[in-house]
Order: sequence, then C-alpha cells, then structure tokens
Amino acid sequence: MKKILFSFAIILGVSLSAQGTIHIFNYTTYELTNTLGAYSSSSGGCYPNVSGTNNPLPPGGSVSYTNFNTSHMSTPPINYWTIYNGTGAPSNQTPPSPILGVLSGVTTWQSNKFSLRYTSGSSVPYGGGSIGVVVCGAPPVTTLTPTPAIPYPFEAFWFTAGGETFFVLQP
Repeated sequence: MKKILFSFAIILGVSLSAQGTIHIFNYTTYELTNTLGAYSSSSGGCYPNVSGTNNPLPPGGSVSYTNFNTSHMSTPPINYWTIYNGTGAPSNQTPPSPILGVLSGVTTWQSNKFSLRYTSGSSVPYGGGSIGVVVCGAPPVTTLTPTPAIPYPFEAFWFTAGGETFFVLQP
C-alpha cells in the first residue's frame, strides 16, 4: 500500500508541475493584453486546448502565472479559461476549478496572441501579433521584429528556460 501511495504522490507531483510558470514582461510604453494558450502536445491533436485573456498589463509592468487555478490572484488577473476538447462546444471555467487543476497537469504554455493599446485606450498601429506555437504542430515563432512590410513598434520574444516560459516585449 505504501508503494502505491508513494507512486501516486510522484505521479501527482510530476503532473502538477507539467504546466510551469509563464512570465510576461512589458517594457513598452503601451498597455499589453495577452491571450495565452496552452495545450497537450503529447496528445497528437493539440487537445485539450485552454486559453485565457488577462486585463491589460500597464506599460513597464510584468506578471507571472503559475497555473490556471491561481491566475485570478495575479495582477492583472485571468478570471476565466476557455477549454476546447476537440469535440463539442468550448466551455468556460472560472478558477479555482478541479477541471483546471487537472488541465494544468497535462498542458504546457504554447502561445500568446497579444495586442497593444495607448494608455488613452486607442489601438496602436501594428500593435499586436501571435507568438509561440501559433498553429498546432508547427514550429514555434520565437521572435517578432519590425520589417518594412510590418513596422511593429516593438520586438517580441518567446522562449522557455528551466521549465518556465517567458514572453518579453520591448521597444
């Protein structure tokens, strides 16, 4: 019985740490809104797929989300997550939730679809993009930099290190 409990504890510990923390750094003078995406890349079909949008992150701000179930306690918060399971309609879950707890153990951060606004509230021209694995199964987009065709007012970087994911936006 002790071996079973020990094995269960190990499996639970590994699964609870699967998601990892995502750190977002906004070094621009704009407000930043992030729609974060996470899914299970081991399932083959990129499901379950979970996404959530935060309230705007102020200029020069940063935030870290350790998992879905504590995202509502961060500043700015993510107050609900949309779950796509590949069959049927998506469902919304408000943290904390047992379903979000399970999904945190089987998904990893994959993408960020973000947008910038002036602090006055108006949109920034070319002020947004998608980074990370933006198409299921495709290689990740790890940088977005200005070009003559797309004169972004920022440089964006997406990378993982030490089991944690980082999104950095700078002028």
